[in-house]
Amino acid sequence: MALDPKIASLKAAGTYRFEFDKSQVVSIPANQTRLIVGFSKRGPFNTPVFVPDTAFFKQVYGDIDRNLERKDSFFHRSCLAALERGPILALNLLSLTATDKVNAVRFATSSTPDIQSNIGEDKEYAKFYNRDKFWFPSTSDFLTNVGADTTTLSPTSVNDLLDITNLGQNPISVIAKKSAPTNVLQYQVTVEDWYGAANVPGFLNKDSLISDFFVDIFVLEGNFGGDFSTSTPYSRFQADPIYQEYFDPQRGLKRKLIPGDSTDTKMQEFFNETSVTLQATYTACLIPDFVDLLGNNLFVEKLVNADTASTGLFVTVNEDLFSGDFMIDGVPGGIDMVGHGLEAAQEFSSQIDVNFLSYSGPVVSDVSYNRASTPGTTVSNSASTITITTPTGGGIQFQVTNANATKDAIWNAFDSMTANTTSIVGSFIKTTGVAPADMYVPVTSKQTVGNTITVLLSSVGGILTTDFNPDIINYINETDINFVADEFPLANPVAGIVGSYGSTLYTQFGNGTLTDGDEALFKIGAATALPSFLVFNAAEYGFFHTAAATSAANTIAISDSDYFLPSVRVTPYEDASYATLTPHSEFTLDDPTGNFIKSDGTTAYANTILGIQTLKGSNNLTIDIIGDSRNEPLLEPNQVLISTTSPEKADVIVGNYLVNTSGTAAGAPSRLTRMNVVQGGVTPSQYPIIPAGTTALLVTCQSEVEVVDVGVAPNTVFKVELYRPVDKWIDYLNIFELPGFSLDPSIHVPDGSNSRQNEVLSPILGGTNLYKALTDRETINFRYVVDTFGNGIEANCKAVYTNLCMGRKNAFAIVNAPSAKDFKKNIDPNFSDATGGLSSKFISEGGNLALNPTVRYSLPSATSGGSWGGYYYPFLTVRDLGKNISVPPAAYVSNNYILKYENALPWSIVAGVRRGVIGGNGVVGLEINLDTDDRYYLEPFGLNPIVFQSGTGPTIFANKTAQQVPKSALSSINVREVVIYIQDGIDAILKNYLFEFNTAQTRLEIKTLADNFLSTVQNDDGVYDYRNIMDETNNTPEVIDQNVGILDTYIEPVRGMEILVQRTTILRTGAISTGNFQ
Repeated sequence: MALDPKIASLKAAGTYRFEFDKSQVVSIPANQTRLIVGFSKRGPFNTPVFVPDTAFFKQVYGDIDRNLERKDSFFHRSCLAALERGPILALNLLSLTATDKVNAVRFATSSTPDIQSNIGEDKEYAKFYNRDKFWFPSTSDFLTNVGADTTTLSPTSVNDLLDITNLGQNPISVIAKKSAPTNVLQYQVTVEDWYGAANVPGFLNKDSLISDFFVDIFVLEGNFGGDFSTSTPYSRFQADPIYQEYFDPQRGLKRKLIPGDSTDTKMQEFFNETSVTLQATYTACLIPDFVDLLGNNLFVEKLVNADTASTGLFVTVNEDLFSGDFMIDGVPGGIDMVGHGLEAAQEFSSQIDVNFLSYSGPVVSDVSYNRASTPGTTVSNSASTITITTPTGGGIQFQVTNANATKDAIWNAFDSMTANTTSIVGSFIKTTGVAPADMYVPVTSKQTVGNTITVLLSSVGGILTTDFNPDIINYINETDINFVADEFPLANPVAGIVGSYGSTLYTQFGNGTLTDGDEALFKIGAATALPSFLVFNAAEYGFFHTAAATSAANTIAISDSDYFLPSVRVTPYEDASYATLTPHSEFTLDDPTGNFIKSDGTTAYANTILGIQTLKGSNNLTIDIIGDSRNEPLLEPNQVLISTTSPEKADVIVGNYLVNTSGTAAGAPSRLTRMNVVQGGVTPSQYPIIPAGTTALLVTCQSEVEVVDVGVAPNTVFKVELYRPVDKWIDYLNIFELPGFSLDPSIHVPDGSNSRQNEVLSPILGGTNLYKALTDRETINFRYVVDTFGNGIEANCKAVYTNLCMGRKNAFAIVNAPSAKDFKKNIDPNFSDATGGLSSKFISEGGNLALNPTVRYSLPSATSGGSWGGYYYPFLTVRDLGKNISVPPAAYVSNNYILKYENALPWSIVAGVRRGVIGGNGVVGLEINLDTDDRYYLEPFGLNPIVFQSGTGPTIFANKTAQQVPKSALSSINVREVVIYIQDGIDAILKNYLFEFNTAQTRLEIKTLADNFLSTVQNDDGVYDYRNIMDETNNTPEVIDQNVGILDTYIEPVRGMEILVQRTTILRTGAISTGNFQ
C-alpha cells in the first residue's frame, strides 16, 4: 500500500497530528421556484422573467385578461394567485412563423447619397431575436435580418449605422436628428483633443467634433408618422384642429415658431400638447461603446435598448464597420450629419435632396423639368380571342384568351395591366371614338387564370362596349405615366403647368424640393426676363397629355373622376403675395420663342424645359474674400479675410462651414471645415492686404480652407464656398411610425380550441431551442412547472409539460385536467351518461367507448413523462367582479407545494387536511363536487380529485402522478419528489469531485458523503432504507479506463397512507382481560 503523501513528507523526528473529518453532512437547499407557463398579449415572450411581486407582474404583463379567460387561457390570474406564496418565473409563450413581420427603418446617417427608404422594410419578427436558448432582442440578429453588410462600407448604401424597429405591440413614432448643441456642450471638442493625437480611431477625422456623432432620438406613443407612399405624407393632419398647426402636408413636423429660433421651439410645443405622450428622449452616440469622462456608456444601443421592454424601440448599429480599416466620418454612406459630402454631390452627381434620419429637403437652387407626354401604346390582335361584355355587376369586361405557348402582343398587353383603386394608379384603355370623344377608361380589376385574362373597366361616363375595338387597343400602364405639360384650358383656363404622377416634377413636389414661393424667370426673345412666384397644389388631374404642345386633340380625358391622376399643379403669380396671376404667355412650355432662365439671370434652358429656382436650395453660397495665406503671409492656411461690407456677412458666423476640399469626379469625398472664430473689425494695420479705409472679418477654421481663383490676374477674384450645417436649414422633420407587432387573433391568440392551445405551447416542445434551454439545469433553476390553460381533452393530455420535466430531470409539472364543463360539452369523445350527466367512469376510460370515439382521452404514459406530473380536477370556483367563475386549479395547488417547504419537508405529501387545503384570494368552492364513487374511477386513472370538505373547504384528495400504468413507486407524487431531492443532492456532491483522480480514497469520500446525505433523508422519513455503492465492483478497470466514475444509489422510498382502514371488533364482556380473542 502506498504511503500517505502527508506522512511521506515528514522528515524530522517528533509527533504529528492529522485530522480527517468524515462526518460532513451535505445540506441541499430545496429549490422552490415555480415556472408558470401561459400566454399574454403583453410582455416579453419565449423567455422566463423573474417576477418578485404582483406590481411588477402587472407592469410587465398587465392585469387579469378576462377575454383570454373566456378562451381557457388563465395566465394572468394564475401568476397573480401563485405570487401570493412568493416569487415566480413567468414564461409567456408565442408561436411565430416566417409570415409574422414588423417594420424596420434603416436610417441613413450621411447627407450623401440620397438613398434612405422612409417607408422602411417588413422583416421577420422572430429574426430580431437571439433564439439559441431563451429569446432576447439581439442587435447582431437585427443586422442579419435586414441583410447588413458587416465587412465593407459602401458609398451607395445606408450601411446600417442606425437601424430601428418596434418589438412591442403598440405603435410608436420616432424622430431622429443630430443632437442639439445644448445637449452636447461637453462634446464640442475635436476628435484629436478627446482621444489624443496618437489614439485617434482610424474611422474618424481628427478635426471633427465629438458632438458630430451624437443623435437625439424622440419616442412618441401612437402614430404621428408620415405615409411615405403618397406625395403628401402628413395630409391627414390638415383637418385636425390640434395638429394642423404643427404639420406641413408634404414636409412633416415644423421645428421652429419663428425662423430665427435657435432651438426647436415648435417641436417642443408639439411635445407639450396634452394628447401627445413623449415616451422617451435619448441623447446618444453612434460611436460603439463611447464612454464619457465619468465612465458612462453613451452608445445608442446601450441607452435605447435598455428601455426596449417599456418603449418597444430597438436599435442596432453595424459595429463591425468601426474597425478602423476605413473612414466612416464625413464620407458618403458613413456618418455625416454636417453635410461634408454635399459639395461633391452637387458638383459630380445628380443628388438634389438630402434624406437621412428625420431630415429631408432639397440641396439645389436650380431644378428643371423637361416637357413630356404620355402617348400610350397601340397593339393589334393577331392570335387571341377577345370578347367585350357588360357583366351583371357593372362595368365593361374584356376577356382575352390565347392558348398558344407564345402569346401575341395584345395578350401580353392585357397581362401587363394593373388595376386602379382610389389610392393606387393602374392602367387605362382608350376608347375608339373620334376626337374629342376619345377617353381613357380606368382598369378596375384584372385576373389571369391560365390562358385567359379578364379585365374589368369602369363604365362611369357613359362608356359602352361599342366604344372599343377588340382587334386594336391603345393603353397606358402605371409605369408609362410621366407627363409634364401646359395645362389644357378646359382643365385650368389660367397659366399653369401640370406634372403627373410618375414625373420628377410630381415626385419633388412630394418630397419638399418644391415649395410655395419658389420662383421662375421667363424670357421671350430679347425681352426682359419676368419673374413668377409659384404656388404648388396637389391635384386630381382628369386628362392625359399624349403629345406636345398642349391642344384639344392631344389632351384626352379620363372617363371616371374616381380615378383621376394624382398630380401637381404649378400656378404662377406676378407678385409674392400671390394676388395677380401671371399671363399664360409668360409661363409656358409651348412657346418656341420663350425660355425659362437659371438663377444666374442669364443662362437659358431649352424652350421645352421648366426651370425653377428653389428657396430651399440656399444651404450654401459663394463669398468673395480679400485674402488668404497665399497673398497675405500673416494668415495661416485655415484663415481667410472677408470684407465687412460683404453681402454674405450675416452668414459668416461660428458654427457654419467653409469648404476644405471639393472632392473629385472619381469619387473622392468633399469635406467642410468649421468656422471656430470670427473676429470683426480687423484693420489694414493688422493685415496689409485689407484695402485702406476698410475693415474685415478674420475667419479662423478648424482646418485648411479651399480658395478658388476666378479670372486672370490682375483681375483675379478669390472665392470660398460657405455651407450651413444640415440641421440649420432643414425646417421640418420627418416622423417615422413603427407599428410594432400585431397579434393576429386567428393565429397567435388562444381561441378556446385544443389545437390552438397546442400551437401556443409548441415553442416548448422537444427539439426546440427553448425546450433545450428549459431542460438545461445549468441555464435556469426551477422546481415546478405550472399549467395555466384549460382544455386538454386529447391523448397524452398536455404531455408537453411532463416531457419537459422528464427532460430536465429535476422538476415536477402541476397540470390542470380539463374542466367538468369541457368534459361535459365534448362530443368526441363523449363523457355523458344516459341521463346527460357527466360520468367519471367515462373520464377514466377516455370517453364512452361504445360510441367509437376518434380520440381517446388519456394522461401521459411513462415514456411521455407520466411520473413527472400530477393532474388536478376539477376547476375551482372563485369570486370575481361580484360573480362566481370557474378557474383552473394548478396555480392554487402550487401554493400548497410551496407552503410545505415552510412547515414540512420537500417530499411531504400535498394532500389531505394538513397540506392539501386550497386557499387563495376569492376561492369559494369547486366547479363540481366529487363523491366517493367519482374518486373510485378518477384516482386509479391518475387524476387528483379536489373535494369540498365541510370545515376545511376545497381539499386535494390524492397523491397520484399521471403514471398509474404500470403501477410503481413513481405512481406517487411524494416518491417522485424525494427522488428529485436525492438526485439533486448527490449531483451536488459529485460536482465537487469532477476531474479528481478515480482512486479508492476518492470513491470512499464520495460514498461517505452520499451515505451521510441519505441518512438525513432517511431520518426525515424520505426513504425506508438506502445503499450507495462506489467501489471496484461497479468501477471496474474498464469503467476507470473510460475516465468514468460510477455511484450506484439504491433507495426504498417511504410510501404514504392514502387509504386508512379502521377495523372495530365487538367482543364479549371480559374477552380482552382474559386474552380470549385474536
